[in-house]
Amino acid sequence: MKKILILIALLGLLYPDRPLAQNSIKLYPYQMTPSHHPDYQRHHVKSPDASFFNDKIQFIALRDLSGDYKQKLDQWVVKDKLGDILWVSYPLVFQDNLKEIVAEIKKRNLYLFDLWGYIPGSGPGGYWTQFVIPDGVLNLFETELGDRWLGMDNGEQDGRYVGSFAPRMYPLGTDRKQQYFNFQRHFQEMGDQLGNKMATLVSLNFGHYFLKEGVYTLIGAETAQGLPNSQIYYSFIRGAGKQYGVNWFGNASVWNRWGHKTYDSNATNIDDDYNSGGPLKGTSLGLLKRLIYTHLMYDCVAVGFEGAMRVDDKKLSPIGKIQQGAVKWVDKYGDPGTMYTPVALMTDFFSGWSFPRHLYSRQAYKVWGNLPYELPDYQTDAMLDILYPGYQDASYYKDERGFITPNPYGDIVDCLMSDAPLWVLKQYPVLVIADELRPGQEINDKLNAYVHAGGHLVITAGSLKNMPDGIAGIRTGERTKVCTAPITYKGESFKERAPYTLAELIYPASATVLQKSNELPAAIELNAGKGKVTVLASPYGVTEQPQCELPVKVMEEKPLDKPYPILNHTKALMEDIFASVQLFETNPELSLVTCSRGNGEYTVLISNESWEPKVFSIGTKTGKIISIKELPTDCSEMQAVGYTPKVMLNTSFGKNTAHTIAGGNVRIFRVRLDDKADVTVMPESTPVPNTTGRALVLRNILDVKEEILSRPTFFEHYDRVVIDWRYLHNREKEALKQEAGWLGRQKLKMTVDLTSGLNLYPDLRIVNNDPPFYQKSMEVIKGVIDKMEILGADELLISTQRTIENNYTMEQFYASLKESFQVLSDYAAKKNIRLLLRQSVARTPDTIEGLQKLVGEVNRPNFTLAPALSLLLNNEAGLDADLNRLKQMKIKDILISAPEKDIHDQLWNTNAPIYKSDKATLIRKILAAFPQANYIMDGLYASQDEEYLDGKAMDEFVTKNNHLCGKNY
Repeated sequence: MKKILILIALLGLLYPDRPLAQNSIKLYPYQMTPSHHPDYQRHHVKSPDASFFNDKIQFIALRDLSGDYKQKLDQWVVKDKLGDILWVSYPLVFQDNLKEIVAEIKKRNLYLFDLWGYIPGSGPGGYWTQFVIPDGVLNLFETELGDRWLGMDNGEQDGRYVGSFAPRMYPLGTDRKQQYFNFQRHFQEMGDQLGNKMATLVSLNFGHYFLKEGVYTLIGAETAQGLPNSQIYYSFIRGAGKQYGVNWFGNASVWNRWGHKTYDSNATNIDDDYNSGGPLKGTSLGLLKRLIYTHLMYDCVAVGFEGAMRVDDKKLSPIGKIQQGAVKWVDKYGDPGTMYTPVALMTDFFSGWSFPRHLYSRQAYKVWGNLPYELPDYQTDAMLDILYPGYQDASYYKDERGFITPNPYGDIVDCLMSDAPLWVLKQYPVLVIADELRPGQEINDKLNAYVHAGGHLVITAGSLKNMPDGIAGIRTGERTKVCTAPITYKGESFKERAPYTLAELIYPASATVLQKSNELPAAIELNAGKGKVTVLASPYGVTEQPQCELPVKVMEEKPLDKPYPILNHTKALMEDIFASVQLFETNPELSLVTCSRGNGEYTVLISNESWEPKVFSIGTKTGKIISIKELPTDCSEMQAVGYTPKVMLNTSFGKNTAHTIAGGNVRIFRVRLDDKADVTVMPESTPVPNTTGRALVLRNILDVKEEILSRPTFFEHYDRVVIDWRYLHNREKEALKQEAGWLGRQKLKMTVDLTSGLNLYPDLRIVNNDPPFYQKSMEVIKGVIDKMEILGADELLISTQRTIENNYTMEQFYASLKESFQVLSDYAAKKNIRLLLRQSVARTPDTIEGLQKLVGEVNRPNFTLAPALSLLLNNEAGLDADLNRLKQMKIKDILISAPEKDIHDQLWNTNAPIYKSDKATLIRKILAAFPQANYIMDGLYASQDEEYLDGKAMDEFVTKNNHLCGKNY
């Protein structure tokens, strides 16, 4: 062993005659901290920081506390030292001695995590059921364990949904947004059933949609088993965690498609091909070890195996010894550092993309479980396949190929969705749009800002055409051309297997043409600001005609055919882009993961996914390696039964030497680069707080929740909505109570607007000129207030009304108006609801002077005026007087919109978007008068783009005003 270590040390001189590598590396070495995320306080459940786990990777082990639980805790936690996190199944909640068990967990400072076994839709009669948690149990966990209670399990349920529920939805072929609504509704119900403090163990890649709900402590994946590639699993998991501020854990299963690994003497059906257990069944020891150590490198706060860690409960099994060895490894060598992931792949939020084939369906190439892949989905698959070639094979081969694939550029990518905020994007030197992004001004602005801040954006024409302003001056033109000519790139010629389409690109003269089809640009690059953009003229970078026999067949021991493979010229360009951020390199037949420890020091993991020994070395793409030291792992599993899959029993997997890595093995090194390495440490990207004190008026809606879900970045821009009174009036109280749960967990503030109904006739009146109709109106309004309390709304927008045409004097009108407002204010106050008096057109009084007098006479602390920006602008001649009056009042809210007049100078619209207004100077003057006011975005918006543009205009107005006032925001 000493001889091997000496030889390993010499690997620091791998390339003595080689010139310095040219890659310029940007390093983002900062740990994701949930408590720093803008949504942390808003989230119903707070994900724990690493400091909660004592800044040390934890281990997950014991999964059963029945019987002599103290003896089990002594054995697993104290003697075997397998981990402090208890991953127990759901029967625990029904144990008679639950209080004693919880007290013992609390006494030992352990963690109770992810109580599993819930099967939606399955009634009583067996172990696997839709169980109901007894009253008081979750409160016991919360009060006794506090944050060490890590929630109920949403375990492998995205796979179950995709396989068992999505294909039975009606209508089946509804669009992707509705598919998301269906998915969200399914898992909202699950959260409601299980207490809405959850952890998730995904079995596909839908973790982003879970974490966005704000009810998850941790996210992980069930790797191995009959499930997808671990590298891509965790690319999605890390991306989701960083987007939404939730930490993650690692897990590997002892099962595969054909059985499970166990060393117990009572294993049955050991020779059967399916559903059997034994030492040669299930996941190999080699793969289990590679998985747990790669998970240690993946910035996981905890890792562990699914089970089978003891033999007849008498001694550690080889699986238990691997986990025990990993615990000792962490104790000895500490945290590997922060994983180096310089590349982000982005898909559209509503994409619903998932793996081309997987355990939960015999069908291939589906999104959301039931819609067929479209060309952009094949683009996503193609980009991932460049990074993790052969990943689609995971679980379909008995030799275990595909679970971890060789990665020619290292394990370097996180997967984000299009709702990722700019401050998250700035953490990645390279951002690849791997899907078709929906048209939108907000995503357009965000991508442009990313480029100008220093990022390298890679985008195809299919997404570029959806960017209203283009990217850095590059746009798509009206024309496209079907081409057949080879494409030239770096002096080479790339012939495509089929005709391909190139879009017309319109670009500045300073752009560089990287690839050409004859004289037609196929790819261009442009420096812009501190960054650059690379545009591929192909819509999605894949062929547009099927290139294999259809339909494709999903079969074990067979590769999955690709109908629309990546274009050769696209692949060549993407390979160069990925290679440009490569930090370390090794034999491309191996897998490599890099973590940064600071001061030029790195942890590098090399794993061999084949069952034959491979030659290897570690090289750097920048600077020189000045020292390299192996951090040995316990390799006793190599001598145990079950190290390889059963089909590889006769394979000579070799041994680890200075220049070879044994088949199925993993090795870890501490590597230091010299000071000449071109490595720039990026500044930490500061999370940008969400906008608060801003409301969006939602008009003509059917469902508040779906309106929020339709706007994936809603909480970046607003913390409140305004909804029409009819929404509550037409709903039963029980329905509103059901809605209130989700809305409350999102901490969404709500205002109800009565203005549309206060029309005297045919709806509501607020003066008592006709007692039967007046009483009816007042009862309706009080009923709305009652329902507001149920829904959780705390503000009621109300207005005056038109005067009475006959048989009612102005004195009577004012007296009744005042009395009605007093009655309603007092009624609302009992429910902690404020009334905001809206300044309105042609409703009496409609001047600031008259409204000021009315508010003073009503004289209720919860009755205040909300002036309308549009009407203040409309009275430009009296603006100074109006502002002076308003400054005498407690103005907490302003209605934001602009006025419009026709060619005859007649006011016809008071709800125009302000971004279209030509009165910017006056708008700033008005807003500056009320720097602490909340803003109600009251425009009539034709699209979400208009909502965004009005918010953007408000940001500019408010920022400039705050700057002029000496405020820092």
